[in-house]
Amino acid sequence: MEELKITKKTEPVMFTIRVDKSIVDFYDNLAKETNRSRNELIAMALEFAMDKIKVEHFPEKSSF
Repeated sequence: MEELKITKKTEPVMFTIRVDKSIVDFYDNLAKETNRSRNELIAMALEFAMDKIKVEHFPEKSSF
């Protein structure tokens, strides 16, 4: 049986990123359509992406 783990809520942290205007426009439109804030939607997208990211390791370049 799976357990529901109730953990301490973490404190939000603010940080700045630079993105293409088309991304901002997309999230602004989505925010209007869903009645959610752009910040909330981007945070949801980042959290979703955390489990989907796969790091590929490439061979190191030779130094000669």
